[in-house]
Amino acid sequence: MKQGRRLGVDFGDVRVGLAMSDISGLLASPLITLKNEGVENLAGAIAKVAHENEVVAIYIGLPIHLSGNEGIASGKSREFALSLQKLLPESVTLRFIDERLSTTQAQSAAIRAGNKVSKENIDQLAAVVILENALHSESLHNTWAGKPVI
Repeated sequence: MKQGRRLGVDFGDVRVGLAMSDISGLLASPLITLKNEGVENLAGAIAKVAHENEVVAIYIGLPIHLSGNEGIASGKSREFALSLQKLLPESVTLRFIDERLSTTQAQSAAIRAGNKVSKENIDQLAAVVILENALHSESLHNTWAGKPVI
């Protein structure tokens, strides 16, 4: 596996939460919540974050229904991922991670920790959950987690 930071993305129509790993790819921390001001603007902002932090992999949450089927939100995440991929060097791995229940897990974790449960915090914490799932899978399988964007 490549050494380097990984970025977790909780894509939403209004806000997008980001989480970043440490350079060893072991720990995930909340980073920032961005406003979704259009796919192209958002892709540019996230590509900039990735470049500035020398990110080696980006994991985007793919919203899948509990039934296992994809819906409209999944299509929007896929559209965003394709726009982002165009702005990244080939050396950056871009993958989807099943994000079922990530927001619920984030809300529960925030409440247990006694943290303020604002929408911005929840978006970042959902990105942490997505990234932690990816990092765990990487460590178990010694390979990139999730499904490739293309």
